[in-house]
Amino acid sequence: MKSYTMKWIPFFVLFFLVNKCFSNQIEYLANTNAIERVEFKLNELTLNQLAIAMPFAKELILNPEQKKALTEKAIIKVELVYTKHRTSPLFDQKKLNIDRLKELQKLLPVVFENPLWDFELISQTKGRSREDCKKMFHGFVFTFRPNSTKETLQLEAEYIQRLVLQSIKNDSLKNSSNKLELIADIKTRWDNRVGYVHDTIWKEEEEVPVPHFFYDQSLYQDSTVLNSFSRNKKWNNFIVVTDVTGSMSPYIAQVFMWLREQTKETSAQGFVFFNDGDNKPSNRKKPLETEGVYVVNNNSTEEVMLMAAKCMKKGSGGGENLENDIEAILLGQNQYKEIDEVVLVADNRESMRDYKFIEKIKKPVRIILCGSDKRVNIQYLDLARQTKGSVHTKVNDILNLDSIENGAHFFIGEFEYLFENNQFHYLYN
Repeated sequence: MKSYTMKWIPFFVLFFLVNKCFSNQIEYLANTNAIERVEFKLNELTLNQLAIAMPFAKELILNPEQKKALTEKAIIKVELVYTKHRTSPLFDQKKLNIDRLKELQKLLPVVFENPLWDFELISQTKGRSREDCKKMFHGFVFTFRPNSTKETLQLEAEYIQRLVLQSIKNDSLKNSSNKLELIADIKTRWDNRVGYVHDTIWKEEEEVPVPHFFYDQSLYQDSTVLNSFSRNKKWNNFIVVTDVTGSMSPYIAQVFMWLREQTKETSAQGFVFFNDGDNKPSNRKKPLETEGVYVVNNNSTEEVMLMAAKCMKKGSGGGENLENDIEAILLGQNQYKEIDEVVLVADNRESMRDYKFIEKIKKPVRIILCGSDKRVNIQYLDLARQTKGSVHTKVNDILNLDSIENGAHFFIGEFEYLFENNQFHYLYN
């Protein structure tokens, strides 16, 4: 009986902790400052948005089946829309918002387990009576990454090819009349907390326009990859494993910009690119059997770039919230047995399809986490911890996670985390 009780104590502690974290998370979201808008119009939603409606002044979700449309989406923003009008002076809008968030959490718990999205409260000012308000939308609006298509992936691959081909300074390109050279102009500014930070990624004699369809143009100014390599020049004898699914082209381009600047004695032995399945349907993607992984030796920038473009073009879908990172790392580890470490260029907003197989990795993984300007995906913290690796954002290097002790609180940027019962948790204050 004693051993049975001791066995279950950690479970109850974890259950209590997780529920407390969710409770604090909902309170944290409900305290967000509301943005006033005259009226939220459903007919203005884009193709990568979904509205889940609720009645006026109630927390009931009208169509729970809509959750199926969000099951595999990488959510980038959640908005809770309500009307400012009160029919009673005793009405508590914050309490209703909390109740609505709790209902959403029951419907879509995975959304709250990975809170890597922006959140807004939208207060509509148009309604002046109960009758007016009943005609207006109330509920949640989700914005998710749009799925990539063969056409958009082709355009992204061509963008990277044009950018890199213009930057390669070798005799064949210098003598080619249809190739333009790139003048490297990676400007930096001094930050008292972190040192030099790249603000501008590149400057060209003739600018290569970024793909017009890209869902977030600002990512093309995010220098996470360049900053991480610049701060960690001691990485040695490694392979670079890179996610090339839709939305990663700004960061793939930086990998090549970094590679172009290296000498022939670069420590990168090879490159592994993965696209999460070569256009395979989601229901056929199994952990460690997803495929869509391409390997190339580091013989030349152009050769590496062409393999990345091939991998991008073979993939499709994008916008899913799971990728085959571990499968790609294991393939690279098996092919390059003499390496000392792995550099993973990963998408912070997407988790690992094969997360439970981390223990198969035998080399430290240095994770360059793209799109991590806010919260960090705790799966990647755990990947670094279990492999004795590290996590790197635009301005932070998170080291020594393998020696972290239970009960430890720590900050990455302005966001707090807890390590308890051998798991990382988000904290909300």
